[in-house]
Amino acid sequence: MIMEERTTVKELLEESMREKKVSIARLAELTDIPERYIVLFLDDEQKGLPPAPYVRGYLIKIAGALGLEGQQLWQAYKKQQELKTSGMGDRLPANRFAFKRVNRKKIGAIIAIVVLLIVATIIVKKNIGGAAIDIQNPIEDSVVVYESAIDLRGKINPGEYLTINNEDIAIDRNGYFEKNISLEPGINSVEFKVKRLLGKESITVKQIIYQQ
Repeated sequence: MIMEERTTVKELLEESMREKKVSIARLAELTDIPERYIVLFLDDEQKGLPPAPYVRGYLIKIAGALGLEGQQLWQAYKKQQELKTSGMGDRLPANRFAFKRVNRKKIGAIIAIVVLLIVATIIVKKNIGGAAIDIQNPIEDSVVVYESAIDLRGKINPGEYLTINNEDIAIDRNGYFEKNISLEPGINSVEFKVKRLLGKESITVKQIIYQQ
């Protein structure tokens, strides 16, 4: 019934969470999805969300926890994004005579400077400091779980290399990765090691406590 009355992901989630009296924190706990992504769905914000395959998986998990249809929720999200994209092309054309008096040499010089600054920034980021990693699950340095396996998710800079407990991990072209690991009862130490082309390394260790 909710799916028929509501048309956007925001409306669907708000209505269902209100009916089931589920908070954002509780929904994050039920689905093992970071709270910040649930907040973005509720705010109808696409910026900050991971690539579409991850979004689809998150929405299906959320739908399952709230008693909604996962595929319908995903289709509602895709429809919203299509409307936003098409709306960007509905602006009136700019005045083609407006910039005739601007010095083309100055524009070329400004563009060249901007390009050089961008290239310099990229080089600095790739060659200075330790490799960066954004671990999206688990977020905390120490976390207690009640399942014998956990999905490790996150993002590193494209072109860098990641190992988890000395196992090479595949990443997509945007740097996102996902790895399911089995847990032993008690404390499980998980080491994320990111290595750059110049050999610099960054190590992050998470403690996952599995309680049976």
